Amino acid sequence: MTDEITSLETFLAKAADILQATESNLQELAQIALFKYQQDLSGQENGRNRSNGDRPLRLDHIARQLSGLSERSKALQIYLQGDLAAPPVDDNDWPRIRILQSQEEERVQTARQLEDSVGQLLANAIFELASCQQLLTNDKEAVYDGLDALQAELEQGLTNFRQLITEMEPTTILGNFGLGGGIRRYLEQYEAKTGLKTQLRINANFGRLPTVIEIAIFRIIQEALSNVQRHANATQVEVAIDERETMLQFSVIDNGDGIAFESIGKPRRKLGLARISDYAELLNGKLRILSEPGQGTQLTLSIPYPAL
Repeated sequence: MTDEITSLETFLAKAADILQATESNLQELAQIALFKYQQDLSGQENGRNRSNGDRPLRLDHIARQLSGLSERSKALQIYLQGDLAAPPVDDNDWPRIRILQSQEEERVQTARQLEDSVGQLLANAIFELASCQQLLTNDKEAVYDGLDALQAELEQGLTNFRQLITEMEPTTILGNFGLGGGIRRYLEQYEAKTGLKTQLRINANFGRLPTVIEIAIFRIIQEALSNVQRHANATQVEVAIDERETMLQFSVIDNGDGIAFESIGKPRRKLGLARISDYAELLNGKLRILSEPGQGTQLTLSIPYPAL
């Protein structure tokens, strides 16, 4: 048995070393391909190398493929070094899912740091103000009014701050309530904050999804609602969840100004859709926007189910 363990440990160590070297070589090749792509593109823009045709696009594609292979080599290396404790997803989505997990871990860490620092400070300030009110012996109405106003302001600030924590760290609300319940709870907070009337409609029975999938869906809905608040001039918004054969559909529908057809083709970042599109791509989902000026906007995300 000891010989078998030693042999396996030797194999894992050797495989990890080879993968580390492979990752480095692939990344170097990706950088070279990207450099060549930039050279060809610059040459075409300056009137040189016009005979190269679509070679810059091909070089860009090669650079992306090499970078993806490097990422997969890195993921497998981490898996082997972890003594096969948590097998990676055996498809091309693994690197993207790992990036998403890393982003969420950073948000969780930041949220906890804020809660331990600023959140605790606000809670202590509210307690101290309440204590001061009890210690005041003189009947000074103006002082009391001022303290009351300050305490109310700090309490509202603490409420807003904790809502920000929820937005940054959805794992708590999703873990406690599930995806449907978590969205319902978030809509309640959203309505109180924005004054927009909200509605949640669920015509699906999908149970719990993998945590990283639930987080990505929550982020898309969260960002879409934020866009409604900032840009739509709407008075109400509806979130709908529907199950259609092998697909789950998540829609955010508002009664706002809408988007002109010719504007939908403009850069996604200008419309605030860049992050939504990125998360949809991570889920292998399809994003659709239906809108007309003065008729509101419907943003729909369709993702494969039960393949998830």
